[in-house]
Amino acid sequence: MSPADVHAAGPAIEDVYIVIDLIRATTAITTIFERGALRILATNTVEQARKAAQLVPGRLLCGERNAQPLPGFDYGNSPAQFSRADLSKRELILTTTNGTRAFYACPPQSICLAGCFYNAHAVTAYALACAQRQQSNIAIVCAAENGYFALDDTVCAGYLAQEIQHQRPDIICHESVTAASSLYQLYPPPQLAKYCHSIQQVINSGLGEDINFCLQQNVSSTIARVTGQEQQTGLLILEPVSTHS
Repeated sequence: MSPADVHAAGPAIEDVYIVIDLIRATTAITTIFERGALRILATNTVEQARKAAQLVPGRLLCGERNAQPLPGFDYGNSPAQFSRADLSKRELILTTTNGTRAFYACPPQSICLAGCFYNAHAVTAYALACAQRQQSNIAIVCAAENGYFALDDTVCAGYLAQEIQHQRPDIICHESVTAASSLYQLYPPPQLAKYCHSIQQVINSGLGEDINFCLQQNVSSTIARVTGQEQQTGLLILEPVSTHS
């Protein structure tokens, strides 16, 4: 239910990880690649993001803290805004309150994907194909909210788990997956918006269109994957993959 659970469970490099920060990081990441970006450099802190932008000029500086855009940055973390931007062949540096940190919680060299409602079917199908090739497990990692349980991420995890089970009915699920699936049944979109703190925070920040965007299901076939760590900046690299890869 949070990145800390990855460490508690004993991270396995051979497993396939799907990171979820539904509102809004993994939805934004998916949208950024839909709009033609080449790569995203994910960073934990604002300071790292600014330093990386100075080291490699020409990259777009993007991010937020507590749903608010950061001073001097080119973009915030709005998937709706990214969906209207021409990002062809651009590289972006991204830092968010919770989402980018979750990618760092996954084992280096593992297959680590960005998942959300928006690309649910595509990302689960890709994860299943990778897990089948490697004879490994799939772990769904909720970014959570400042280290604590986040309803939106867990509900999305339940939906992704259902997608996996629909594609592979014989798959064996952990009890946490059963719990997440039950929460999805209780709080499916758009009902989720009424009870979720992070959703209300984004709405109160005047970014309500992002909520409608993030709650769309199975719109995109775009998948982002961590492909390594950049030597010059030390940041994790995310790049788009083909659903047939």
